[in-house]
Amino acid sequence: MDMELEYTYYKAEDGFFVGWFDDFPEDVTQGETLEELEEMLMDMYECLNLVKYHKGKLILA
Repeated sequence: MDMELEYTYYKAEDGFFVGWFDDFPEDVTQGETLEELEEMLMDMYECLNLVKYHKGKLILA
């Protein structure tokens, strides 16, 4: 099953790319290249077992 997760990243002063999944901004990883950052994000995905999380909405009237 293909899954698409959005992430945010920036290039730090030390040259590393720092990134996190938009739904989990408290879990941050980094890589020397953008490709390495994406690999680290995939590893983080497996470690966090993000498959178990689902989105819901609560509407209060």
